[in-house]
Amino acid sequence: MKTTVSNPIDNTSVYICAGLVSAAGALLLNVLPVLFGALAEQFGYGEQQLGTLAMAMNLGFGVLGLASLLWIQRVSWRIISTLASLLVAAAVAAVLRGPSYEQLLLLMALAGGGTGALYALAMTIFGDSAQPERAFGFKLGMETVPGAVLLIVLPVLVAPQWGFQGMLIALVISIVLMGIIPLPWVPRHSVRHLESRAGEAPVACRKSRAIVWLSLLASLVFLTGIMSVWAFLELMGKKSGLSSDAIGTVLALGFIINAGGGFIASSIGLKAGRFLPVAVIICAEIAGLVLLGEFASLFTYVVGVMCFLFSISFVLAYTFGVMAEFDFSGRLVALGALCLSVGAAVGPAVGGFLIEAFGYTAVLLFSGACSISVLAIYGAAVLRSQQVSERVLIDSAAVLPKL
Repeated sequence: MKTTVSNPIDNTSVYICAGLVSAAGALLLNVLPVLFGALAEQFGYGEQQLGTLAMAMNLGFGVLGLASLLWIQRVSWRIISTLASLLVAAAVAAVLRGPSYEQLLLLMALAGGGTGALYALAMTIFGDSAQPERAFGFKLGMETVPGAVLLIVLPVLVAPQWGFQGMLIALVISIVLMGIIPLPWVPRHSVRHLESRAGEAPVACRKSRAIVWLSLLASLVFLTGIMSVWAFLELMGKKSGLSSDAIGTVLALGFIINAGGGFIASSIGLKAGRFLPVAVIICAEIAGLVLLGEFASLFTYVVGVMCFLFSISFVLAYTFGVMAEFDFSGRLVALGALCLSVGAAVGPAVGGFLIEAFGYTAVLLFSGACSISVLAIYGAAVLRSQQVSERVLIDSAAVLPKL
């Protein structure tokens, strides 16, 4: 139920360029396994120290993503993206100087903060779309592609030739190319926010907050369940005797499949309604979890991973989409960055506890329970959105002049 008929965001060139900004915001999270492997080799850090670095980055990501609510609609989007990209680039480049562990913690927090601001900005830009499911499907697919490419390029091409320093420089260049260069094709401000300030926002906006919060909750629960398993997919494969090379190839392909899920969600949009596509894909994801719990061969592991990873961008396209449609202020949609941060922090922690206490089956059951809960929460948001839309139609009909 969008009221904006024509919107600058709903243009292929803007989708691509804003998608690159989103990719810059997700880049460090996407290449985290490779980056932390390089940090461990360069500085000799153990798992606990690397885990603390990841926590610092996620904390910075979440804090600055949340703080973005203060300026996301007041400052030019191009200025925000430029400053945030420069912050990330400077923090990553500073690692070249060989900082102490305490200094590295601060640098990771700053880099995480910059990416959090970029991700919150991308959420706001795509949330301005008149077709949010289509927009967010494209965004989630687009932001995954550069990460998937760098997961292959950094360890295979860059590190052997230029080492640790070359990897950091490649990341800095990538951030600048994606976070700054595309900005001339990105709108400066939100059309919908300007309409809201001008008093043109629908009256239903006062009744739509519950839809936004339900959608945010669904996104958070889903990401928590996903991340609880994602962090341990490699260990699951190794525990069953699969080689590291085979697992790495499967996960890289899974990353690309995840991007495909976003693009497919973008192409489907609302053609099959809001609830049915999500229900079908979550059922496929749960089937993937079952295969991961029972697999005895590389083939079943591959199928399980693909079903599991395909669901991520697909489901988030719809939960973020309904949230954006009923966030008439255009501000709360930025909290999607906070969902990503909290899910990335809480999910692996819960997963690690369950695996140590009860085994791998427990974390798979937890992830499945999260997905089933998402269906209930998202279903409630969809039902309420239908009620609000019907109410708007009734109110509109009531004020039509009689012939």
